[in-house]
Amino acid sequence: MRRQFTVAAAVIALAATATACDNGTEDTGGRPSGSAPAGQHSSAPAPAASSAAPGKGSGGGHAVGATFTLKGKKAGSQVAVTLKKWADPAHSSNKYLQPSAGKRWVAAQFELVNTGTTGYEDSPSNGAKVLDAQGQVFTQSIGRISEGPSIPATVNLAAGQKATGWVVFSVPENTKPASVRFALDSGFAKDTGEWTLSK
Repeated sequence: MRRQFTVAAAVIALAATATACDNGTEDTGGRPSGSAPAGQHSSAPAPAASSAAPGKGSGGGHAVGATFTLKGKKAGSQVAVTLKKWADPAHSSNKYLQPSAGKRWVAAQFELVNTGTTGYEDSPSNGAKVLDAQGQVFTQSIGRISEGPSIPATVNLAAGQKATGWVVFSVPENTKPASVRFALDSGFAKDTGEWTLSK
């Protein structure tokens, strides 16, 4: 009789233990099941951090010197575009060709490297723009500057080739340029690189 009572007590204790453990959560210190303990990283992979280098039509936030990898409209067309330098003001190298009254010249030096699988033919100055803080857009202006040679009016780059040069813009004297934009295919390609200028 004593032995039967002992066995029954053991069975009841075992059943109570199983019921306490089977409540839908693990003992994770008050955390939901599957959470990592405090101070440890979860085994699940973290989302990849966004890169500040190649841009794919994503817009601004990049400083002078940054490179965007932009795609053109043609299959295989891809160019790494770097805004290498910014000149404000830019100085005319021809005393007979000066900014209009009430205007000044600013200029952006671009480097274009064909990283695509096809030739890149374009008029790059047409795809360059300067914007002020109000969103007013300024396009290229004809001018030669002492900061350096202009980018060619037309480029035709095989894969791996590059072109470098300045694009001149005419802006009102009291305008503060805020950013520079560039797109391939004379500005008609979807991808756009945007560089924020120092205030």
